[in-house]
Amino acid sequence: MAILVERESLTTKSRHVSPSYVDKDNVQTLASSDRPFPIVDINHLRLHEGRAFKAYRIYPSATKLADGASCNIAIAWASGVYAHILADASCGGNAELYMYEGATVSGGTSFTAVKRNRTSATTSQSAILINPTVTVTGTEIDAELVAGGAGKKSGGGGAGSLEIVLNPLTTYLFRLTNVSGTAQMAELFLEWYE
Repeated sequence: MAILVERESLTTKSRHVSPSYVDKDNVQTLASSDRPFPIVDINHLRLHEGRAFKAYRIYPSATKLADGASCNIAIAWASGVYAHILADASCGGNAELYMYEGATVSGGTSFTAVKRNRTSATTSQSAILINPTVTVTGTEIDAELVAGGAGKKSGGGGAGSLEIVLNPLTTYLFRLTNVSGTAQMAELFLEWYE
């Protein structure tokens, strides 16, 4: 049985719009039964657009994170940039992951955000410091347990499911603290799109 789809009006003059998209070769294509409209989640789309980035600090077996020590990553974005971020952490033993807003930091090691789309010329509008001196942590806006070495996404859920949208011109501090009783391999990993 055929399905009849009537246009806006068969009796008046009007414009009709056909959905289309631009493919990877920059060719505009009309959506049709043989070329359906592509659908991907927003994180995947931002990756292809060149707007996805990451920052990290790892403590491998040769330079383990001491018991009671913290790994800190401070990050802020330019005016008008509202980053959508996920934090991930892992540690060989129990650890705690915190996220603070409005931190005051200085020093540390400057880190250039890594482009997740290596073919893109876009650069991140972020400023990142690894293990800066923290004068004020700011307001705690997230805390997670990293139990027995298992990783967890800050904010809960899987990658891309519960990201946090951050304010521009605000310093955010991500802190992983080893509370296992011994030095452990550890990693603090941030991924975001702008």
